[in-house]
Amino acid sequence: MAAAEVDVVPFEEISFEGEQIGVGSYGKVFKASWRNQQIAVKRFKYGVEVQGIDREVNQLSRVCHENIIKLYGVCWNDELLHLLVEYMDGGSLHSFLHADWQPGYTLSHSLNWALQMAQGIAYLHAMKPKAVVHRDVKPRNVLLGNQGRIAKLCDFGTVVDLTISMTVDVGTCRYKAPEVYREHYTEKCDVYSWAITVWEILARKEPFPEIDTPFAMEAAVRSGKRPELFDITVPCSNDLLCLISNCWGMDIRYRFSMHQVAKFLNEMVQDAGPMDPLTYVARNERVYPK
Repeated sequence: MAAAEVDVVPFEEISFEGEQIGVGSYGKVFKASWRNQQIAVKRFKYGVEVQGIDREVNQLSRVCHENIIKLYGVCWNDELLHLLVEYMDGGSLHSFLHADWQPGYTLSHSLNWALQMAQGIAYLHAMKPKAVVHRDVKPRNVLLGNQGRIAKLCDFGTVVDLTISMTVDVGTCRYKAPEVYREHYTEKCDVYSWAITVWEILARKEPFPEIDTPFAMEAAVRSGKRPELFDITVPCSNDLLCLISNCWGMDIRYRFSMHQVAKFLNEMVQDAGPMDPLTYVARNERVYPK
């Protein structure tokens, strides 16, 4: 693994609390305590691609932003790598949006989540000396905290800097920009994924439910198909709908930058009023009434 400026923590310093809070193709995430604070520990399983782990460690060690999950350190146990990261008690945005009991939220929550995601992505795109692209922005990679009032980007296994040759066909199909499938692409692919994610917040349904194969998805989005704006159920302004439409447009030259998006949203958030705390509990990748 390439060297990164990150602390190597003795495994004995970590006290696991027995609660699994996430799982994926990479491995599992557990709630734990370390140095008098709660953390999340991401345990990679055997056989996970080393390049992806290396990328996540190195990129997370570079970032410091209020809307991006913090990396505290790494440790090893039984030849398995563990990442010590910030614990967010609200679970993923995906778990909240699609909970069976349909917890309520307002336009103010929607705009604040959209803004906080945009601020985190804009920070990545503006990093020096090497700007980076997330390449997998989606509700599962946004974590909530402070009773739903804070949103932070996570999962940096696909993050790359703009100086390298881009890999085609990376990311999650339903949120993937059309140019990512076959052509050269830029940081504007994150702008597209952000727009799809915001549509999902406002519509409270996953995009393109009628498309069930990667091949069909590629054909659809490359031909210009997008989620229907009339499916949106959270009342919102035409300005917000126009912003979403611009950001998932086919021609990347006319998509707004993430910095511009954050600037527009700042004004919308001010007009939307206060964001009240949400009362729910996140546990084992699900959310429950409190």
